[in-house]
Amino acid sequence: MESGFHVRRPTILGGLLFIVAAPFHLVVAQNVSIAISAITLSLIGGAYIGFGAQANDGKTLALELVVAVLFGAAALAGLLWHWIAIPLGLASHAIWDLLHHRPIVGARVPHWYIPLCVVFDLSAALFLVMLYAF
Repeated sequence: MESGFHVRRPTILGGLLFIVAAPFHLVVAQNVSIAISAITLSLIGGAYIGFGAQANDGKTLALELVVAVLFGAAALAGLLWHWIAIPLGLASHAIWDLLHHRPIVGARVPHWYIPLCVVFDLSAALFLVMLYAF
């Protein structure tokens, strides 16, 4: 699936988005940072719902909805149980992105979206572990 919109260097853009987002976590209380991270994970997880809807296939949309709910559950677990659920959710989302690359499973997505998201997801996951654990 390709739209009229194209990103020339998606990995660089994913890194830049992380660099822009990360400093906010350094200046807010940990509980606020965790809440921001949970919202971010939920939004990132829900992005594939739109791709699923564009597929015009009920099974694809249902799969993307179920997986989005799982990412939302990981975000909620990060808020209510332990923060580690959020970086685990982000790392899992990177895997979900990669499964769409060929596409092995799920909706078709623009080719630039996957590397952008993988770089952001893994950078954010590692950053949050380092921020909260040390």
